Amino acid sequence: MPCKIINNSGLELSGFEDMIQSLVSFSQDRFGFEKPPTLFLNSDSANAENMLGKTAYYDPNQREIHIYTTDRHPKDIMRSISHELVHHNQNCQGNLGGVHYSGEGYAQKDPHMRKMEEEAYLQGNMCFRDWEDGYKQKQQVYNEWRTKTMSLKEWKNKELFDLLSQRWGFAKNVITEGKEITHMCALKVTHKESGQVGHPIKHTLTESGDISHYTVEFNDVIVENIAIENLDIMVQEEHSHKRDDEKPHDKDKPVVSEEELEEAAKPDFLDLDKDGDKEESMKDAAEDAKEKEELKEGEIELQVDEPNAGATMADISEELLDEDEVEETVRGYRKENEPQHASQGENRVADRLRESIYDRFRKLIK
Repeated sequence: MPCKIINNSGLELSGFEDMIQSLVSFSQDRFGFEKPPTLFLNSDSANAENMLGKTAYYDPNQREIHIYTTDRHPKDIMRSISHELVHHNQNCQGNLGGVHYSGEGYAQKDPHMRKMEEEAYLQGNMCFRDWEDGYKQKQQVYNEWRTKTMSLKEWKNKELFDLLSQRWGFAKNVITEGKEITHMCALKVTHKESGQVGHPIKHTLTESGDISHYTVEFNDVIVENIAIENLDIMVQEEHSHKRDDEKPHDKDKPVVSEEELEEAAKPDFLDLDKDGDKEESMKDAAEDAKEKEELKEGEIELQVDEPNAGATMADISEELLDEDEVEETVRGYRKENEPQHASQGENRVADRLRESIYDRFRKLIK
């Protein structure tokens, strides 16, 4: 049963009415309501000048859909019709009955009506999307090679060429070649691992409008084929374009891999041990710094006399590790640096110095 359309807007319906009837019929098959609503197309210039003016509403008592058409794109009008058709189906199922708040802000104040709006946005948009894709495919003009008047020889050559093209994957895709596909497209994204924010300039695109990978322009680089699960989509919109369309971007920016983007975003470690190695883990650097501090407490400059220059390391180490000489060194240090009556704390300093000397020379002979 066709939908009754009352055009109060002066809108030219030539060709447009057939599309509206097609959408209503498609929605009726999907949702299952028995009788379509009456559709009013209204003109309201004052409403059109309001940035947040009305677009449409559904009257459950009269089972009427009212659409405001002034200065609106036909596709936007049809999207509103699809939304209100969901409300019509809810009404037919008895879900709009009962006592519910319907004043200003009803979608926020009444839980049941909020649920009704959620269904209308989700189901209405997806219903319109599915109808649109199917309608475009039916209306697609196939770019077939015209046979017109063809000789037997020409016909054989054409058939042979078609078979060879299909066999080797060169056959024309007459359905999707040059076709614009409607889809939800990201305008601004954040790379999850690196935290970098960028703008997609290109993406994969299936016949059904699905996207699996984006090529993204960041501040300094461009990264190709980033999986959608590695991105947080911050801003997106629905639009249509061909599969190979590419947005304007800075072509002088270098193209890097996703791994290089992540590596560049990693911060340097703090150089705790002051050795200039910022890639060393902070744990290892802290341990090195602690060892240096311990050695510094009991540091004493030890030199090998020039006459011993020709001796072996074993000879030098045996001489340096002589216990009597070590004790003499400690006593000399205490005599120069400690008062006559050393406290218990100062004795510990001497003990640390003694141990430091042994440790230092043990490392020399390793």
